[in-house]
Amino acid sequence: MPNCIAASATHAVGEGLESREKDLIVAAEEPVTSPDQHAPTPVKAARIAGTVVIVLLLLMLFGNHEGNVETIWLISTAGILAAIIIIDIVLRRNGLRD
Repeated sequence: MPNCIAASATHAVGEGLESREKDLIVAAEEPVTSPDQHAPTPVKAARIAGTVVIVLLLLMLFGNHEGNVETIWLISTAGILAAIIIIDIVLRRNGLRD
């Protein structure tokens, strides 16, 4: 019985080493890039998209809903998006964000 346990433990360790070697080979083939090598985020397109979403959310206020829960959610979501865009503009203007 102890031989079976030792054999299964050795088999499990052997499988782990083989998969680790394969992982190392795959990792060695991947190119190493730094963050500045990646394409920059299109800031202007993101601001335009955010503004369009804000306008669409506010246009939804003129719908066929009767309660105020929808109104609260639409206004608060549009306000949060507007705050994010304004904060991003201020941070980029002050050089605190790329």
